[in-house]
Amino acid sequence: NRSLEWLGSERNEVRRMTALRVIEVLCSSNLVSLYSYVPKIFTSLSNPLRDQRSDMRTTAASTLGACLGLVPMSERNVRNPWLNFLFEELQRDYQMNSVEGYHGALLIAQELLLHGGMYMQSHFGQVCEMALRLKDHRDSVVHKTSIALLPVLARYSPQEFTRVSAGSSESMLGRACNYLITLSRATDQTRDRAAAFVALGSISQFCSTEFRSFLEPTTRAIRDALMQRAKMRIASAEADETVAAVLQTIATLAAAMGPALTRYMRDILDLMFAAGLSQALCDSLLVLEREVSQLQPAIHGRLLDVVSIILVNVPFRSKQQSMDELEQRMGTMSMHYAATPNGYRANTQSPATTSLSNGREQQSDSTLLVTKAASSIPVTTDMLVLALRTLRMFDFSEENLSEFVRNAILQYLSHSSSAVRKEAIYAVSHIVMADPLYRSMAGAGVEVASEVVQRLVSTAVIDLDSDVRLTAVQMLEKGTNFDFHMGKAQNIQDLFLLLNDEVFAVRLTVLGVIGRLANMNPAHVMPSLRRMVVQLLTELEFARSNREREECIQLLMVLVRAAENWVRPYVGDIFRKILPRIDDAPAQLASKLLNTVAELARVGGSDLVDHLDQLLASIMHALGDTSNSAKRMSALKALNSCASFCGMVIEPYVEYPQLFSILAEILKSSQSDSEMRLEVMRTMGALGAIDPHRFKDAAGVTSSSSGGSSNPAAAPSGAAGAGVALQSQGGLRGSNPARKDKKK
Repeated sequence: NRSLEWLGSERNEVRRMTALRVIEVLCSSNLVSLYSYVPKIFTSLSNPLRDQRSDMRTTAASTLGACLGLVPMSERNVRNPWLNFLFEELQRDYQMNSVEGYHGALLIAQELLLHGGMYMQSHFGQVCEMALRLKDHRDSVVHKTSIALLPVLARYSPQEFTRVSAGSSESMLGRACNYLITLSRATDQTRDRAAAFVALGSISQFCSTEFRSFLEPTTRAIRDALMQRAKMRIASAEADETVAAVLQTIATLAAAMGPALTRYMRDILDLMFAAGLSQALCDSLLVLEREVSQLQPAIHGRLLDVVSIILVNVPFRSKQQSMDELEQRMGTMSMHYAATPNGYRANTQSPATTSLSNGREQQSDSTLLVTKAASSIPVTTDMLVLALRTLRMFDFSEENLSEFVRNAILQYLSHSSSAVRKEAIYAVSHIVMADPLYRSMAGAGVEVASEVVQRLVSTAVIDLDSDVRLTAVQMLEKGTNFDFHMGKAQNIQDLFLLLNDEVFAVRLTVLGVIGRLANMNPAHVMPSLRRMVVQLLTELEFARSNREREECIQLLMVLVRAAENWVRPYVGDIFRKILPRIDDAPAQLASKLLNTVAELARVGGSDLVDHLDQLLASIMHALGDTSNSAKRMSALKALNSCASFCGMVIEPYVEYPQLFSILAEILKSSQSDSEMRLEVMRTMGALGAIDPHRFKDAAGVTSSSSGGSSNPAAAPSGAAGAGVALQSQGGLRGSNPARKDKKK
């Protein structure tokens, strides 16, 4: 109500904009309670859609689209009157013959096309004519909005957009594409060229078959725009915006046209690198190599050259026959074949000609474009980060990058910038993990993989930035194929130093790595690991704060998961230290303790049988705590693990007849929490089915011993029903013999 009040009568521009944003967010949340406010919102948006400020009109249109999403598509009797009202507002705005009116009409038309369903089908031709009529308006806002409306029209009805209407010699697609291609080649309208390129790419997505006749002139306009940028020494902001739009259009065309774009990329691929390495270029090349796989070798070759020049100022490689044959078929030769045996500095290459190893010569204008563009890039920290990120964005597994990793990437692990060091870790890890050459325990890749692992371990130990250390340890955690190299004595010794790191996340991650290495080299891991277990148990016993206890518990849980075979002899000691602290611990700490119990039950199994009575009491206490759902979830997991791995089945129903009622209550009250409901079903299935008569006897004994007056006969039928239903889930399991003897 306050937002509508500000929107209707408030003259404060800030409050009106705030009201529009609030209404948009509320409508986007799809609250049912807002449905009654839809008529008021529609009428209140009339004035903002005609406001003098263009940003106010744009925000009002966005709010209108969010509000239209609240009106169900099926309720035509309610929806159509409001759509008629909005279309009348569109016509009224258009007849105002003002910039505000034209812009408001275009915005309303766009939202009706996006959210109005089939309503705009009867008005499609009228909106198309309005968009084409306003495309040459003198106001830039109206002009750009009309251009942006053309792809929306193509998306709404591709059949109508490509159909030649009666009395017209050209379809809407032809008129729009011819205008956009002409605009994209107009060098005097640099600000509009970017919008034209983006619109062309979007139209090709929705009218891919009919757009083929416009593919050649579109690629010609793309080539001209990129060539114009290549001739600039200092590019303006408008030129960079145009290049970014061109690269986006190439990606869109590749997704829409697929391999049909291959023959048009002969003159464009090198020109794409003219503006230097950028995120827009990488995004475009990713789509291009995925959709036009024939270009993948050429794309990888040029990218590696650019990245290599940025990192070490030398092209990546010398000539390769397969690459040469592919580019011969494309009609061009790549610059990265011009490397000399002594190394190549792109800025010292002769400008006349480049001698190729096969005896042919190419003019420098066509052969040195990529290397010249890469050589002119200022090597800043951001550019180094982007170059290293490029190496992990693309799959270069078909290239032999061993020497490149050694000589070009590993040196950046000691760079002064933490962002560069972090990206270098990602890059080298991705290259080594993706290539099967480095996974084997013998062969050419062993030495490189060993050096990479050693450098990552050293970086994780000595780097001053905690994020870099954590990144290095995380890469070691993911690199399970390199346990052969990490299992060396020196690497294990260095990893144990990280257990004293000041950052808990580093200690937690490296402990998982060390636990995994226990299977690779137990002689060097287990002595220190035993001392680590004793140290953690001592810290847990004498910790002064709950935070320290939580950290000890998390470390123990990770250790149990990672090295369960080697930690099993210590499961009983860990369990005895944990069990007395569950009942009195705060909710968050108790949750972590119960999670650790679940892991210990999975690893220890029958070793925990003697402690199950006390544990079951603690679990029942945690299940009865309705104030903390995380604690109840952990209790369910612990009960499920004890039933599955320790043989604690059926007996919990006998000892605690109220357990079934508690589980049924959790199942009923957790309608919105699917994970909780699923865990309850797993637990009930693991506990198994109990004989109704036995359950009735246990409930009667419990009721009489407690002096209660509740009727025990009501519970068995529920338990029996659950038993019949759960036989197919958990199976009817017999109770543990050890526990039966204990009961006797």
